[in-house]
This record gives sequence, C-alpha cells and structure tokens, in this order.
Amino acid sequence: MKIEIEGAIIKFIPETQREAEELDALWKLVARCDEENRKILPLGVYVPGSSPYAQFYVEGLKTKAEPERVVKKVRYVCMICNRMEEYPESAPNPICCGQPMYCMD
Repeated sequence: MKIEIEGAIIKFIPETQREAEELDALWKLVARCDEENRKILPLGVYVPGSSPYAQFYVEGLKTKAEPERVVKKVRYVCMICNRMEEYPESAPNPICCGQPMYCMD
C-alpha cells in the first residue's frame, strides 16, 4: 500500500486487489453515513526500523470477541499543545507532538 501525505491530507493508495478490499473494509468502519464518522487515533509508538508496524485505534468500535463491559477510560493531556484525549485504561501511553501525553487521572 502506498501512502502519500499532502499537508493535513493522507492518501492510502492500494497496489493490489487485497489491499483495495482491506481499504474498503477500513473505509466502511470509519465512514458512517447514518451516524458520526469515527476517528482513527495512533496507538503506542512507531519507530521506523525497530517497530514492524504502526497501530491505530478506531474510536467507538467495539470488538466482537470482548463481552459487554464498562471500559474505564483515562484522561491524557499534551503538555505542548494542551490537547486532551481519553483512552481505555489498558491502552499504551499515547503520543502527541512527538512526546508522551501526561495522565491526568
């Protein structure tokens, strides 16, 4: 899959039929015409050369294998830009502005 970045716009360009099908599945998870679109948030840390992949969390998506239960969320703040986000307690410490976000709870 080819990725192009043009300012605030990121283009995912499939190069095989399988990648086109996976991109279509991702689009259907994120783009919701009957409700608000979901956000894709970075999860963990990606370091080129030492990390084999980058992970992202789809906000508002429930996993099918997980039983219905209340997931405690933790509030984080970026000490550089003051952005506040909530993540599940089990999620790794998020990164913003190139630095780990500060846990407020």
